Amino acid sequence: MRMRPVPLQFGGGLLESVAQAAAIAASLVLVLMVVALGTYAYKQLRGGGVEWPDEEPDDGEVRHGDSDDEWKYY
Repeated sequence: MRMRPVPLQFGGGLLESVAQAAAIAASLVLVLMVVALGTYAYKQLRGGGVEWPDEEPDDGEVRHGDSDDEWKYY
């Protein structure tokens, strides 16, 4: 009669639980990153995204500042 070898398992339950928790957390982070990227792309396409100060329309209007202002013209 031949005996089958029994594999040794050290802390398999705890290590397995930690690995599953890490996989779930990584999946959640990935889903949140995809949602954030989609939201950013949607805002950019709809025109409500980032607006840089130098992209303001230049109407060419120059006006005088008040007497106590640091600048004479705006």
